[in-house]
Amino acid sequence: MRITIILTIAAVLYIPAVTAQVSTGAVTPTIPEVFVDEPFRGTEGLTFNNEGRLFVSGNRAVWEIMLDGTVRKLTDLDSNLGLVAFGERDILAADFGPTNAFRHQRNNDGVVWRITPEGDKTPYITGLGDPNALVVRDDGSVLVSDDATNEIFVFDEENGLRLFTTAVNHPNGIVLSHDRKTLYVAQIFKSIRPVIRDDSLWAIALGEDGNPLRVAPKRVARTGPMAANDGLAIDREGRIYIAANGAAGEVWRYDPETEQVSRIAANMPGAASLAFGRGEFGENTLYVTTTFSGDRGGKIYRIEMDTKTN
Repeated sequence: MRITIILTIAAVLYIPAVTAQVSTGAVTPTIPEVFVDEPFRGTEGLTFNNEGRLFVSGNRAVWEIMLDGTVRKLTDLDSNLGLVAFGERDILAADFGPTNAFRHQRNNDGVVWRITPEGDKTPYITGLGDPNALVVRDDGSVLVSDDATNEIFVFDEENGLRLFTTAVNHPNGIVLSHDRKTLYVAQIFKSIRPVIRDDSLWAIALGEDGNPLRVAPKRVARTGPMAANDGLAIDREGRIYIAANGAAGEVWRYDPETEQVSRIAANMPGAASLAFGRGEFGENTLYVTTTFSGDRGGKIYRIEMDTKTN
């Protein structure tokens, strides 16, 4: 089913942004541990479903990861992108589809799949270009970033697919603050032709209705030249974690209260998506996927944190 995209009053046009003055915190980076090595050549999306089971997108498929690091394949995809828990036990998986704007032209064959733990796959959102990161809001609607453009969309079954904001160029990871007043967005590129990496974390102010306010986004953190900020996560204290895909593959933390930006882990080439442990997977453990990076690509790491993460 093709869904019509309608621009709403909630859409915010891209305008020059305000940059916060941030300081770098003195945190000794943690040494990450390899959790899963085989059989992946590249991984990206990572999420726990609402039963506490861990899923990853890798090798153009979705897999379940067991506590001992073994994996079970659920279903095939065209690409490895964002995952998010949905409903009591399902997940949503973003997929570029057969074409993408990085190798082809603008398109609308991107899809977000709804996938059960048994591997049953049905299209949930269609008519997208190149969907990447996903957030499920409290009302069940879904935010979807398109990192080939400056577009973030919102979808619900009653109203269909609508443009949510164009405030950040090449948005990748997205996460909502606990009070739902801020959408944090990782900017991964300055451009894709040619590909020029960016290193910005933006904050988009939201109104009581959950829609963007008509104010400029605020750049609240930078993670270093060419960092290519990818996935985001938030801990129980409201601190934002950033997977820096470029350079040495790093994880950074931004604290909105102190405005400190700290590098907490490194040496994970292609660091992509982040998920905090649940249940037996450890509430003080952060899991990190890695994209294609030569012989070292595709590994999934875990980092023991100094505080419970969710």
